[in-house]
Amino acid sequence: MAQLTSPRRPDSPERHRLVLKASEAATPDERAEVDPVSWPVAAVVGGLTTAAVGWVLVTGLVVCGWLMGDDTRLSGAIELGTRLWLLACGVPVPVAGLDVTLVPWGVTALSAALLWRFGGYAVRRATDERTGPLAVGLVVALAHTLPVLAVAVFLGEPWRAPGRWAAVVLLLLVAAWSGAAHRSGRPVGSSWPGPLRSLPRAVVGAQLVLLIAGAGVLALGLVTGWDRVVALTSSLQAGTFGTILLVLLQLALLPNALVWSGSYALGAGFSLGSGSVVAPAATSLGVLPGLPVLGALPAAGPGSTLQLWWLVSGAVAGALAAWLALRSGAPRRFDATTLVGGLAGVAAALVFTGVAWTTSGDLGTLRLTGLGPRLLPLLVMSTTTLGLSGMVTGAVVGVVRHLRRGDRHGTEGSDAEPTVLVGGTHPGDQDGPDDAEATEVIEAR
Repeated sequence: MAQLTSPRRPDSPERHRLVLKASEAATPDERAEVDPVSWPVAAVVGGLTTAAVGWVLVTGLVVCGWLMGDDTRLSGAIELGTRLWLLACGVPVPVAGLDVTLVPWGVTALSAALLWRFGGYAVRRATDERTGPLAVGLVVALAHTLPVLAVAVFLGEPWRAPGRWAAVVLLLLVAAWSGAAHRSGRPVGSSWPGPLRSLPRAVVGAQLVLLIAGAGVLALGLVTGWDRVVALTSSLQAGTFGTILLVLLQLALLPNALVWSGSYALGAGFSLGSGSVVAPAATSLGVLPGLPVLGALPAAGPGSTLQLWWLVSGAVAGALAAWLALRSGAPRRFDATTLVGGLAGVAAALVFTGVAWTTSGDLGTLRLTGLGPRLLPLLVMSTTTLGLSGMVTGAVVGVVRHLRRGDRHGTEGSDAEPTVLVGGTHPGDQDGPDDAEATEVIEAR
């Protein structure tokens, strides 16, 4: 039996807690000595790894398709996969003699997710407080962009459409920056002025509403046109593995389809080439690419009145943007809340229009050019719908806050007890003869 004075006692939970607290209290210099990887090394490795993962994924799928019996050489399949990888990075490339500028945003979204993670991983190794999330995000995005630029220069396709490439690079930079900011506890926009601090959250919330509406439009189209989708898939006769590759290709274009469907929900619609317009008011179809997902398109002709209910999504997006922008409760005046709500809705509309532009492009020449949302109608309808709904929501928020403030002041005034002096007078009354006599009587007693 162990004695109470024995030095070999079992460790208590309190001792483990003290050891854990002591390890957490280590200084940044001590943590840097334990972890030999500095943040620049982690950022560069993260960017290069993301570029390599994207290339292996796209090129590997093309090589798998080549193994199914293509007569071309393996080097040709690798070159085609590399060109498609450049296309996912925003660089337009020629494919089978056709100029392709339509970016498959599914692959780009995967790269953005990886850069988000690597940005957070690198910022944890920054021991200098002057190293902010933006600097870490810049290094991560630059490490991803340099290999893309080198391969694009080698293949001779770097500057054909710099606008879309710049848009993709900007998105990847924002992804790496936001990942680093989220990990460091300094979210994007936290250092902005007070009225603008909640603007990123409001814009992102509105984009999510529009994308959810686009997902609803796409899902409804797939349900109603499933027979056409199956018929198009069967007509391609791609086999089991070829069908899998076809599904992966359509998944790579899924973000594009969601944005196009969101434009449809706003009433602007989208185009599938010269002479093809798909909108709630009317649909006109011409020569279409051979993708089975296009079987979800509505029938040609005037649209039904039920399809116009999708326009409500724009009002909901503008209202949510205004509410998120005013959630902090900074502006209290009626005119200020109305203005802030309207500006939040317009900002969300402009961002969605810019995103819609990045998802558009060409799949060749002649009738397969100009695929994507109809930008000018989308700009007009999105800014008016989201802006007006944001103004109305801001006005309602201002009125409600004014009424609540008035009720609160009224309650505070009613709870105050009146003060009565000797002689039955109030503090605001003037002393009269009766008051003086009452005071003399009290003193005499």
